[in-house]
Amino acid sequence: MTSLKINLDDITQALTTRFDMIEGGFFLDTEAGDILLSTEGLDDDDLPEDLEHNPRYRLIDPLASHESFQIMEDFVDELGDTKEAGKLRDALNRRKPFRQFKDTLHEHTDLSDAWYAFEQQELKRLAEEWCEGNGIKAEWI
Repeated sequence: MTSLKINLDDITQALTTRFDMIEGGFFLDTEAGDILLSTEGLDDDDLPEDLEHNPRYRLIDPLASHESFQIMEDFVDELGDTKEAGKLRDALNRRKPFRQFKDTLHEHTDLSDAWYAFEQQELKRLAEEWCEGNGIKAEWI
């Protein structure tokens, strides 16, 4: 397993950014630990020409929506049998659950900090899993 210094904020951004309207994605440089962004129409001379075909660069697939949804469900489960948990659970069962969850969360500002801390911890865990699955032992910077 290769040890590599990787910026945790950069890899979590890569895991949570979807490119639905344009071609693009984030890549990890497995030698430098840098996260590179390649998007259709972006003429960036700093990107290697063989980015998509060189094994040095690994595409970071973003989380599927069901994985992001699961993080929200896990947070609600951690709240136990509380009034706030019930409201968040209800939000997740409505149309546009991501938006409903965020709106409900912001109605209960005391939960916002807890949510963001929980979400960051889960994203770190998923980033570690991604790295391990790609033969990398990450040292977060």
